[in-house]
Amino acid sequence: MTPTSIAMGCMTEALASNGDPESAHDLIKEMLAEPDTRPLVNSVIYCSVLKGFSHKRHFDRVWCVHKEMQAKKLTVSLAAYNALIDACTRSNDMARVPQILQVMASDGLEPNIVTYSTIIKGYCLENRLDKAMELLHEMKQSSRYRPDEITYNTLIDGCARFGHYERGMALLAEMQEQGVRPSNFTLSVLAKLATRSRRPERAFEICDDLAKRYGLRLNVQVYNNLVHACTANQDLQRGLKLLEQMQREGVRPDSRTFTLLLRGSLASGEVKETAALLRAAFGLPGGHAAVYKPRNGSNSRSGGNNIKLCPDVITEVLECLAAQRRNPQLAIQLLRDLRTVPGLRIDPKLHLRLTASTASSAAGSEPMQAW
Repeated sequence: MTPTSIAMGCMTEALASNGDPESAHDLIKEMLAEPDTRPLVNSVIYCSVLKGFSHKRHFDRVWCVHKEMQAKKLTVSLAAYNALIDACTRSNDMARVPQILQVMASDGLEPNIVTYSTIIKGYCLENRLDKAMELLHEMKQSSRYRPDEITYNTLIDGCARFGHYERGMALLAEMQEQGVRPSNFTLSVLAKLATRSRRPERAFEICDDLAKRYGLRLNVQVYNNLVHACTANQDLQRGLKLLEQMQREGVRPDSRTFTLLLRGSLASGEVKETAALLRAAFGLPGGHAAVYKPRNGSNSRSGGNNIKLCPDVITEVLECLAAQRRNPQLAIQLLRDLRTVPGLRIDPKLHLRLTASTASSAAGSEPMQAW
């Protein structure tokens, strides 16, 4: 059976979206080499490869594939042009965008809301907010492409990246005036805006106000940015209260929640608090009371938290704990317990470094037990 263009398009998309755009491109070349499948190759199939290379940050391959499309004289779709503009955004190469827009126009294609939002995102990443605001104004003048929630969220996030608090709040006000309803993502970027602008208290006030006004239930991303507001302001206890609130409201903390709290706890010098948080992340005995859920086999049906913490974070925490002179054995005992967690990978050489660190900390005291 000769495959259809739909079948080949699905196969190309499957390869590219699963992290192998090179194989997707090889498949296109195989199709072009066969007379029966050559007519099946179109811009849509190439678009999957463009997006695949862009997401892998292989930007040189993006432009090579684009030149190949031009050489084949394929009619480039709007989706393909949007993929090229997205590559410009990801690579901080917005200088290419005007030329792409000119070629689009020569092909009789007009930008859509995805085009505008992607370009705005690129300008925000480069801290060119004036250019981004110009595009926003252009969209507001259009009868077809009115700014939506994604557009405003992108702009507020751009303000948050560089601490432009007043500008971000003005965009929030305009967003509501235009009848665009904020979402949890909006709350998340607003919390980020307040924290980056060194106004952590405003992060809580804004999120509380908008959540009540629009009936929003805070998700883990919003909570994480509020926890960051606490740890950035060296207010660990408030961060821990947020953790308890998450548990009460049925919002499961994730790896970022624990990473923020662990680092905040280390910065505060709270040795036992840090150890309890790390234990809680994996359902180990002695975990923090606010979140501790024993793993299976520990008289609980919860199955434990089983947070997928980055191994580097675990290493960072244990090495910092080992460096504390008050209780150098704490890190070694914690490492022993962590090794009982199924599937958890820990640097096999970590125990040697911890032993050396605790040995130097305990110099002059009673001999340590052998590992």
